[in-house]
Amino acid sequence: MLLLSTPGQAQTSDELPRLESAECPTEALRELGATCHTFHAPENWEAPDDNTISLPVAVIEPEDGEPDEDTLPVFFFPGGPGYSSLGELEYMEQLLEDIGNRTLVTMDHRGFIHAEPALECPDYAAVSPYHNIIHTPAITASLEPMHRLGIITSAVEACYRKLTEEGHDVSQYNSHAVSRDVDELRRLLGHERIDGFGSSTGSGTLASFIQYHPESIRAAIFGWPWFNHLRNRPPVDELYTAKQTFTDTLALCAAEDEACREMLPNWMQAFDRARYMLDARPYVAHVATPYGRTETLYFDGAALFDTLYLTLASDYAELPSLLADIGAGDYSRLEAFFRTEDYDPEPEAPNYALGYFLAHVCSDMGTNRPSRDASISAVKRDPAVLGFEPPWLCAWWGEDGDVPAEHNDPPVSETPALAIHGEMDPCCGTRWSRHLQRTMPNLQYVELQALGHNPVNECRSTLIQAFLDDPDSPVDASCRDETSREPWVIEPPAVAESGDT
Repeated sequence: MLLLSTPGQAQTSDELPRLESAECPTEALRELGATCHTFHAPENWEAPDDNTISLPVAVIEPEDGEPDEDTLPVFFFPGGPGYSSLGELEYMEQLLEDIGNRTLVTMDHRGFIHAEPALECPDYAAVSPYHNIIHTPAITASLEPMHRLGIITSAVEACYRKLTEEGHDVSQYNSHAVSRDVDELRRLLGHERIDGFGSSTGSGTLASFIQYHPESIRAAIFGWPWFNHLRNRPPVDELYTAKQTFTDTLALCAAEDEACREMLPNWMQAFDRARYMLDARPYVAHVATPYGRTETLYFDGAALFDTLYLTLASDYAELPSLLADIGAGDYSRLEAFFRTEDYDPEPEAPNYALGYFLAHVCSDMGTNRPSRDASISAVKRDPAVLGFEPPWLCAWWGEDGDVPAEHNDPPVSETPALAIHGEMDPCCGTRWSRHLQRTMPNLQYVELQALGHNPVNECRSTLIQAFLDDPDSPVDASCRDETSREPWVIEPPAVAESGDT
């Protein structure tokens, strides 16, 4: 492999950090004509003689040739945390469409699947609500919350033991260290400043980059953001903010359609009433496995909460009538809502390094990890906490992250930023941006109608390109309603027969 040089400085093969030419690790990058490198750095920036890491880096120039004059490269901060987009052709094509005639620099951060080392804990996929999605044992294995809690926490403990026994310093896999990686990469590629584009939790990593390296960035795009410093909130807070999104959706229906108001006159109470109905009489599904056996899945109020958290963008039009049905004791639509036909007894998360997911989530909390008593109390108070992994599960992670005391403070910065949210995204709504505006006064945000997490439409790219062209001016957000909402599904609730499940 050919060694690259920093401006005015030759590199040696054992120098850290360094950048080397390399083969692209995925077919998607090769199809896009990327120029690929390997970035080598210390695992612990304060202990450069200990473990090292190697990260794949791809530079993709505009399809039409040279980038526009005076544009900066856009460095992409992937989310998850731990989701690798390097093998996802359509995903990267969308990023290129978003940024227009500019250079895209993307990478797998430390611990991702194409990095060395990759923090792999494949068994965790079977129990994680973020990766087993709807049918995770943390929700459906039984009706006893402490049993479900034990399933996931034992997997968290096992992952920590595996990674530390392999010799990894898991405390170093956090946004503080990643920010240093990216800034050193910026320097090695010869850029004085960059523009940043974060996706989901990658927006939190980008916020950390702004916090630690403000002189290195001109402007930031926070895509459907989740900001790291808000992980320190009590676990039930995420439930309450997500439930507000559900209630806001019902409010839209009641305001726009008189038939909806007639169907759900108590729309503000409808979600909780449906939860309590399922807690009193859960929906039970018997699903076939590839081995000729039958497994039983239990869907209670927590399952309703956590499923809707993941599916609101596709289910919002049916939500009012679904809640009316449940409230009337009619469970006939729950098989489709809970996707029982899609049950997979052996799920995988092929684009995720799941050990990195846990290490990053918990390390970013620093010393703010909750105690086990606090997390158990939260689950007892509301079992739906089980479906919202960060931060409660970090009580079972083995150590604090190696981050400065100010790591979880909101970034204080004049950096111009644009945040994009989906209206039907319970995870990462506009409340994040309203919070961050207090310390980043040049942040503007736009909510895209009817869309969810990672919203994709023409307006998204229009907004991003306009912002990158002139970060100091307000963007024209008149396109934010270009995606129409689906018509509300209004059906009078049926009355369930006795014994119906």
